[in-house]
Amino acid sequence: MKNIGTKLAAVTFVLLASSSAFAGVGGSAGKIQAAIQSGSVDAITAEVERAEGLMCSECISLVTNLTEDSRFDVREVAAWWFAKRPALKDQLAPQFLAELANGDSIKTRNAADFLGRTVTYEALPTFRAAIHRTSLSADAKIAMVRAIAFMGHRDGNPVLVTAMADADATVRAAAVRAWRDILGQLDATPVVGLLGDADARVRAEAATVVGGLGAVAGRAQLEQLVIGDADPIVRRNAAWALGKIGDPASRTVLAQASLDKSGLVKLVAKAALASLH
Repeated sequence: MKNIGTKLAAVTFVLLASSSAFAGVGGSAGKIQAAIQSGSVDAITAEVERAEGLMCSECISLVTNLTEDSRFDVREVAAWWFAKRPALKDQLAPQFLAELANGDSIKTRNAADFLGRTVTYEALPTFRAAIHRTSLSADAKIAMVRAIAFMGHRDGNPVLVTAMADADATVRAAAVRAWRDILGQLDATPVVGLLGDADARVRAEAATVVGGLGAVAGRAQLEQLVIGDADPIVRRNAAWALGKIGDPASRTVLAQASLDKSGLVKLVAKAALASLH
């Protein structure tokens, strides 16, 4: 995101003049710069966190640049720093919204991480539109899914439903995993359909979410998975899910799964069987 540092410079004086300067707890722009030069994610994270209460124009410029870093952990801590400064965050949000809507895959990824980690709910309509952009990479779509999960708002559900139908299995798996992170999520219907996904990672995630939400509609498919899926992780998750659903009708398949060749599946199936009433 070029020129953000320049644009922020125009508001820094106003912000500093209109509010008391925050004191950093041992943090400084110089220490942030040194951490950046070290290339260490841990060092960068530690120094940005140390500067939680530090306000200086050089700090703003340095942390702004970090919102474009290639590493998620760095982008995340940069967004966290701006979330502590709502006025600055609001100055940046429109630019990130524009890039979420129209940027290339890298800019969209970065924008999604910033808007998600700063919990910018006003971005939800843009997320719902952006997830349909066919030119985006899987990494950009996963960033959008990740942002929706972090915000945890049900208005983000359409983003996840669209992502669940993506051609890339990593995007589908991320969307299923995010579904359970939405506050007040009750309906597992979109996830039930992915119990039959071609990718084992997606099936395993779907089984966990269906079980966690106690979706009785998925019971028959889970019973098929627990004794018939080729992947032991899927069988294990299906056993756990059937235990969470708690229908005595699953007793027969769980008893069969308790003899599974995988020790992990056996253990979970026995626990699930014992939980049935």
